[in-house]
Amino acid sequence: MSRAKAMGLPSGVLKALSFKQPFAWLIANGYLLVDDRTWATQYRGPLLIHASKGLYESYYQYLKLHSDVPIPDQDKLDYGGVVGIARLVWCGKPEALPANIRHEQRMQFAGVHPGYYGFLFADAAPLTLIPCPGKLGIFEIDVDQQLAAPPAAQATLF
Repeated sequence: MSRAKAMGLPSGVLKALSFKQPFAWLIANGYLLVDDRTWATQYRGPLLIHASKGLYESYYQYLKLHSDVPIPDQDKLDYGGVVGIARLVWCGKPEALPANIRHEQRMQFAGVHPGYYGFLFADAAPLTLIPCPGKLGIFEIDVDQQLAAPPAAQATLF
């Protein structure tokens, strides 16, 4: 059995999208269903959730102080790789979003610009970190190649 199959991933080349933390964790764990972007996509299907190396500190603190989401401490969040997989099932303007999506299930808690597009996710599942670089927009990751790569060298401890 391939490592991809053992992790519950399809093998081969998959589409991916980068998010800063805590958004990557929230989407991968099913707490956040809609990501609002300035651009639209025709793509529908499986999408790897990539955590960039950045953190939205204010949003993280807001969640810690004003929600019951069991978000890990900042130093326990994964950065710089794939942290989950979900299906992108819909993309459209905010006013066309299905009515059953609650305010808390959207990334932009302060309100959504009417020119933005909502990306609606379903069937999200977290994954063990697969280190790899991210990119802007929807990009491709060869899952088998990433899983076959040797682990990053450990720094020598003195």
